[in-house]
Amino acid sequence: MNGEFKPVKRWIWTIIPATLVALAGCNGGGGGAAAASGGSLLAVVNDDPISMGEFNNYLARKRSVQVLTPNGPTELQVAGSLALQGMRDLVNRKLLMQLAKDQGVAPKDADIKKELDFQTKRNPNFVKTLTTSGLSLEEINQDLALDLARFNTLTKGITVTAADVDAYIKANPEQFLTPAKVDLYWLVVKTDKDKASADQDLKAGQQFPAVAARYSTIPDARTNSGAYPAKIVDQLPDRVKEIANKLKVGGQSEWIKDGNNSVKFFLQNKTGATKIAIDETLKEAVRRQLAETRGTQANDLNKSLQDRLKGAKIDVKLAYLKDPWKRAFDSLKEAEAAPAAPAAPQQ
Repeated sequence: MNGEFKPVKRWIWTIIPATLVALAGCNGGGGGAAAASGGSLLAVVNDDPISMGEFNNYLARKRSVQVLTPNGPTELQVAGSLALQGMRDLVNRKLLMQLAKDQGVAPKDADIKKELDFQTKRNPNFVKTLTTSGLSLEEINQDLALDLARFNTLTKGITVTAADVDAYIKANPEQFLTPAKVDLYWLVVKTDKDKASADQDLKAGQQFPAVAARYSTIPDARTNSGAYPAKIVDQLPDRVKEIANKLKVGGQSEWIKDGNNSVKFFLQNKTGATKIAIDETLKEAVRRQLAETRGTQANDLNKSLQDRLKGAKIDVKLAYLKDPWKRAFDSLKEAEAAPAAPAAPQQ
């Protein structure tokens, strides 16, 4: 395809703990599946066991991962290895907590409990979603503590008043809407033969998702019956948004040329935007967003952590990570020492 119909992601206003977003499913703490002993079993394949030790050793050295793209899963190479990236993340977590402690803003147990209550008010399934993905309650609390440490350090000295919050809400009403959504299905074919066969099946009364699963060239069409990945109307590419807005529920578009492909859409359902109730929990979320924005402008947290990393004493105990860590650390210092690029001449 020439890419015109590929779904795109745009930034949407939301406030979610950054640490939990990054670590959900990969166990940033000490409990859970990742901490299982080497003698535990991951699985048994035809009576042949795979131990947790074997799994952890393989995972640490794994150099490629599958990522989701609009056209299905794609295998990509990681920078270094998952073990090196994991170590970097854990080192950064330690440095961040140390920085927050030195600045007197490290969260206490009561702060963590309050944060858990706040996140649960925002999303009643907050804990359930994370525990289902593999985190223990202890790990959730550890990640909340880290996120609070980041927020407190970034926003130290920043004040956001209730009047600031009310003014922001009044000035940005579009951000306080549940967005309009559509359930779209698409059928992408390359040949006139498949196009004719799909049309014949649709005219015979077969359901669009079943036809899409049978003929569509989109890689994941077999598993999701041709469901279009993006649902929020404002995230749809312009041509797809135009098609979705014109279709009635249960309607199909005409065939549309997209490079060498022919594309047809089906609208299963549509819901309009609705106002979000403004309560104290939402106002607190807005206050945090404003504080983070101002804090980012006033405080360079990344530089503070980088400076702390350069001065840290890090003794790598795992033999196969010693040299990769040293190379990465040396590269950081060399990049810092390199002269800045000359400014572009004025026109």
